[in-house]
Formats: sequence, C-alpha cells, structure tokens
Amino acid sequence: MTRKRRSSPKPATVAKARRPHATGLEIESHRHMGLLSLATLVPMSLIFAPIELWPLSFVCLVPWLLLVGGSLHAPRVYFHSYVLGSAFFLINLFWLYHSTGPGYVALSLYLALYFPLVALPVRHAVRRRRWPLAIVFPLVWVGSEMLRAVVVSGFPWFFLSHSVYRVLTLIQVSDLVGAYGVTFMIAAVNGALADVALAWAKSRRDGSSLRSTQAIRLSTPFAAVTLLLVIVYGQIQLRRDTVSPGPRVAVIQGDFLSLVNAKDATGHDSMSEGQKMRAYVSMIEAAAAEKPDLYLLPESPWMMVLNPEARDFLPLSRRSHAALQEHATKHDATIVTGSATILPTPFDPGSAERRHNSATVFYADGSQPDRYDKVHLVYFGEIIPFRFGRLRFLYFWLNRLAPWSGQDGSFEFSLFPGESFKTFTMTAPSQGGRTYDFGIPICYEDVMPYVSREFVSGGAKRKRVDLLLNISNDGWFGRGFQQPQHLAICAFRAVENRVPIARAVNTGVSGFIKTSGQIHDLVKGDPDTPWPGECGFSVAELSVDSRYTLYSRYGDWFAWGCALLWLALFIDYWVLRARTVSES
Repeated sequence: MTRKRRSSPKPATVAKARRPHATGLEIESHRHMGLLSLATLVPMSLIFAPIELWPLSFVCLVPWLLLVGGSLHAPRVYFHSYVLGSAFFLINLFWLYHSTGPGYVALSLYLALYFPLVALPVRHAVRRRRWPLAIVFPLVWVGSEMLRAVVVSGFPWFFLSHSVYRVLTLIQVSDLVGAYGVTFMIAAVNGALADVALAWAKSRRDGSSLRSTQAIRLSTPFAAVTLLLVIVYGQIQLRRDTVSPGPRVAVIQGDFLSLVNAKDATGHDSMSEGQKMRAYVSMIEAAAAEKPDLYLLPESPWMMVLNPEARDFLPLSRRSHAALQEHATKHDATIVTGSATILPTPFDPGSAERRHNSATVFYADGSQPDRYDKVHLVYFGEIIPFRFGRLRFLYFWLNRLAPWSGQDGSFEFSLFPGESFKTFTMTAPSQGGRTYDFGIPICYEDVMPYVSREFVSGGAKRKRVDLLLNISNDGWFGRGFQQPQHLAICAFRAVENRVPIARAVNTGVSGFIKTSGQIHDLVKGDPDTPWPGECGFSVAELSVDSRYTLYSRYGDWFAWGCALLWLALFIDYWVLRARTVSES
C-alpha cells in the first residue's frame, strides 16, 4: 500500500509576493508603451532651462510610471524605458555635439541606462510588494541621481530639481539635503498621481471603491505633506535675516568660442590670443569706474601660463602676468583669472611635465600671485583614464579617440588634478578693509555638489569661505542651451551652502547668485532671459550669509541613503526571484 505524500504548504508571504499585483491597466502593446513614453519625453524636455515650463515637472513622469507599473511584459518595459532615456538625452544633450560627436552619443547612451535601472526596482515594489509609488519612486529616482553625480567622474545634469531653480520657495530645503531633496518632493508628486491613476483603473475594472485604495489612504497624503513641508520650510528660510553686506565684485565676460577645429572660427572667434587679452584688459579698465574689490575673469580667457616655472619662456604669458599685476595694484583690488600651469618634471619617466587647469589670484600689494589647481577633472575633456599602470595601452587607445589629441592622436592633453580644495583671502576696500575668504570652483566643479561643499566645509566645524567664485569656459558648446542650464545648476550650490556666488563665464552666462538662489545682475542685464553671448561686465555687491548649513556639515547623507534603499530593492528583487525559482 503506497502512502500519499503530502506536499508542505508554501509560506503565504512568499506565495503572495510571487504573484504580480493586478494594477488595472495591464498595458501590453508596443504601441501603447511607445505613446506613454512619448507622453513623458515631450514634457520632460520642456521643463529645463532655458524653456523652463517647470509646472510640467510635477506630472511629466506619470505616463512612464503607468508604463512601469501597469505593463504585463517586463522586458518590454525595460526596452521602452531605455529607448525613452536614449531619446531624452540625445535630444537634450545635443549641445555637447558641438564639442565632441562621439562623446555626445556615448554619454547619452550611458545615461539612458538609468531609466531601466530605475524601472526594475520600482516595478518590483509596485507589482510584487504592492508598495506605493509615491514613496518608492522618489527614493529610487534620488538614488539614481546620486549615482549619476559620482560614477565615471559624475555628470549631475538634468536633475528634476533643476527644473524649479527659479521657484525660490521650493529650493530652500537644499540647505538640509541638497538639491536631491527638491527632486524627492517632485518625484513624490509624480508617484502619487500615478498611484491615483492606477487605483482608478483598478477600481473601474473591479467595481471597488476608490476611497478605500492605498493610493488615497497613503500615497496622496504622503506627497501632499512632503510638498507642504518643503513650502513651509522655504518660506521660513526666505524670511530669515542672516545676510550682511560683502565685497563688490566685477565679473568680466568675453564671447569667444573655443573650437576643436580652428578653421571653423569666424568673427570674434578668430581673434588672436593677444587681441583677446587686450579686450579683457579694456573691460577691466571700464569696470574700474565702479570701484570693485575684486575682478573675476573666466577660465582660460586667453592662452597664458602664469606660474613662474614656465611663464618667462612665453612672451604673451610674461605680458599677461605684468598687465594683470599692474591693474591689481593700480585699482587696489584682487584679480582672479583662469590660466594654465606647466611644471617641468624632467626626472619623471611617466611625464616630462605636469599641466594643470588653474585659477591664479593677483593681490593689490604686489605679492607673489597664488593659485588653485583644479581637483575634479572631467573625463575625456581634461583627463583620459588609465594613463599610468598596467592598463596604459587603453589610455593610448582612448587618447586617440579624443578630439583634442591632434590629427594623429599622439598629443597627450591629459591634465593632472590639484591636491586640495584651496581657499584664499581678499581685502575689500569698499567694506573698510575687511577680509573675506573665498574658493574658486573651476568650470564643471560648480555642478558637482560635493566639490562646492568641500570648498565651504572641508570637514571643518565652521565655514571656511564667505563666497564662491566660479570661473568657466562654456565656449566649447556653441551659444545655446548649455549655458543657461549651467547657471541653473550653479544656483543650488549657493542655497546648499548659503554662500553667494559670482560667475565669470566665457560666452556667458556671467552674473551673481544670492544665498537664496536668486540670480541677479547678469552681464546681459535680464535674469529672466539668461542667454549666452556678448562681451561685457557686471558689478554687484555680494551679501555674505552667517548660516552654516546641515548640508555643508554632513553632505549627501540623504541621497546616499536613497541609493542604499535602491540597492536594497534590487537585492529584494533577486532574492524573491531566486526563492520563486527554487519553489517552482
């Protein structure tokens, strides 16, 4: 007599978790998925500078979230998510094509990977764990932005928060959790609206009451409270009286495109380096009538090497050093300019010289100029990886692909990073000789949140600087969308650390940012239309802020926490998948 084996019952939690949750939409066709992707692509491309239809940021991701949470076919979701990401970055990063076509395509296709990488854990949380999008989606999206800011040297562009940089009330929370906190709030609203849409579709299919659904009981209140807290905190901070008059600064803006192929130069762009120097010196003289305490010139205003080890061998560099020091002494002011640094290293078998992207500071008393060497270099723009070590063969191959390596690909243009985020001290005659400390983030260092924080904090118990001076050369990207987008991102550095910022940028946009994030006194005059172009200058008084922020003290603790939760969701997905396979 054979005994009938009893199969042990499967744990209810596993069985429940294994079954996908019916959302009510159940999108299947490629056509519908494509339409939902398009419904996200168009508004999401309109929310950033200079178009700035920022209210769309609160709804633009809802169609994609419906695709992620409402589709039966996971592979199709990831495919359409990657196509959406590719289309978004290829459209909105087109300004990079002016500098490097292959780099533009490669970067766009890499950044597009974050869309399916977000879609997978979000879909898992919604369909398997039945967690609300209003909570899960902002955690995952902020985590993805955090990784975008650090992986492969980082490219923190097109954060959701950047769309609302003009809405000062909404961005004040940045001094607690960085720009990521603003992104979290916007993503929570998108998630809540998607939750409501999915719940409505399910209630219509099942005939159930919409009021009893999780979207109404949890998602909507969570997003509403998050938005309300951000608004209340923003209003409180905007009403605080923590600023006092600071130094007068003149930002000097040239308008000379930087071109890989010099044959493409026309008009102003074909000026010689000597002519550019004379144009900048004449603008310094014109700005002197307003008696600034400091003159700020862009990164690489003209080709000059200002360190004493090399400048005496270069006639234009000798004249540049003499002219800038003469004007600093003549006008009793500090002059800060971008420059190159070349340090001969004849006993180094790996490199005969070390080149740096530097900011040189001239003092009114005629003392030896000081300099800061840029620490955070841009991959493939300023440095090629694998230059030293066993993978050096990869370095030579990658160097040949770069547009700056010469026609035969043999020129090694890679720079060396600086050793520390150095700070400086200036004297302000307009403030009775009071001294102020400042840091000089160069070019894209101002879009890296952690770099500006290092200048302001550096792990100290008090602010190390009173203001930041950003020098940049945005002439590599033509005259278009890149320049106002760069300005919008920089505004968050002022709020995060409560320091005023002066920006001098070749081709623009040059001007000033208050510690509230308000942009003012642009070289072109109108802060509501921050388009690049034109030579000129602007002089304004910076207001220093006594606040030493939580963000300056502790950095990206919030964003890293979101990234870890994102990772936990991935682990949960694979663990649940493995348990499901083992029990099937």
